[in-house]
Amino acid sequence: MNKQVLLSIVILLAVIKTQAQVLYTETFDTYTLGNLGTDVTGTTAGQGGWYTTWGLNTNYQIITEPNKGKALSMFVNNPQQSEDVYVEKQNLSTLIDQRNSGNNVIKIEVDFYIGTLNSPSNDNSNVSNTYLYFDPPQNFTGSQRLLMNAYYNYKNNLLSISGFNGTHLAPTKNKYSSLAANTWYTFVFYLDYTNQKCYFEIPGKNYVTNGAFLNVTNPLDFKLSKIGLIMNIDNLQGTTKREQRYDNVKITAIQSVPTHVLSTNEVLNEQFNVYPNPATNVVNISNSATIAVNKVVLYDVSGKLLKEETYNSAEPIQ
Repeated sequence: MNKQVLLSIVILLAVIKTQAQVLYTETFDTYTLGNLGTDVTGTTAGQGGWYTTWGLNTNYQIITEPNKGKALSMFVNNPQQSEDVYVEKQNLSTLIDQRNSGNNVIKIEVDFYIGTLNSPSNDNSNVSNTYLYFDPPQNFTGSQRLLMNAYYNYKNNLLSISGFNGTHLAPTKNKYSSLAANTWYTFVFYLDYTNQKCYFEIPGKNYVTNGAFLNVTNPLDFKLSKIGLIMNIDNLQGTTKREQRYDNVKITAIQSVPTHVLSTNEVLNEQFNVYPNPATNVVNISNSATIAVNKVVLYDVSGKLLKEETYNSAEPIQ
């Protein structure tokens, strides 16, 4: 009589065949050098449809950046200026609506130049924020409209990542310190609407964090609508120039979060369907993300090796 065995399966992956769809990209290279906008009330858009709020028009400059072409510089020559500096790109939800069927992971990339760290403050007001907002399907206001936020504290040299769980900011609170001054970093956000998780990555720094995301009935109602970039300068001391820069803003719709960002358990639990389990003679392995497989190793629940199979980037597998 055949015996059923409960399996533990290790799957070695090849590549994800995603249908990446670029929805928006901005390098600032076509912009005119000088002021980004002419209105700091957030009413009239400046170059490229970016809105500026607070401060002076001269606080938002398109500059030439070595090895990068042009970039957006947000700065104050006198950090004791009382108003913060804030710029945002609006009306992104119409772009999100243009994504192909199944592309329910929204990837947002922003290059961030950290600037100097020698601008002390009396409190935690010396910060920069990269905000991702949604169009509220109900009465959410203020910070309740944040999908994700990368919050960098210049006083403590500490980067905090927050995500949105459907009621308020909280679930993603991982922190990464020791970012180098006067250095460009790429911030990558993933909003996974299908599996209701969010991720943040700094490529090249081996840093990835994730958290619960949109614990609501209809997560796709909370579409990305705005990207906000803020430089908080309240309560700064001294007169050293305070500056941060941005470049290469990009929004891409993809079918699934890349495997290098997912944990091993997430790849198995969220991407693969293994059946039947327990099994007698045959195990079928399929996945919804068209992930090619190089190798499968089967163990029983006691850890005993049952079988090992090698494949040539195959899917599905039996």
